[in-house]
Amino acid sequence: MKNIITSTEVIAYSYFKGFGFNEDQINSLITQGKKDLHKELTKLETLLIHTDTMSVDDINNILHALKGLLFQMGNHDLAEKLNEIRSKDEREVILKDLSVLLFDKK
Repeated sequence: MKNIITSTEVIAYSYFKGFGFNEDQINSLITQGKKDLHKELTKLETLLIHTDTMSVDDINNILHALKGLLFQMGNHDLAEKLNEIRSKDEREVILKDLSVLLFDKK
């Protein structure tokens, strides 16, 4: 999870700079984005621990929020991967793909 936040922060800095934001604006956007990413990733991690009580809709809601945050911060590759995972129907496939992608668990 920390790796995702760190890599997204690096991407976001260049992404926001390309839009002409100044340093203070960039730092503010990145600080808030990191907080939001941490919050959503923590929710997802908690859901993945309690797989017996979660639904595909629960997972999809968090993935949708993460996808939006990642897009806004310029991490389009990861956002697209999450969108691909969201399009799957089988809960077990979704869980496996998420564990590998987000938490390096195989």
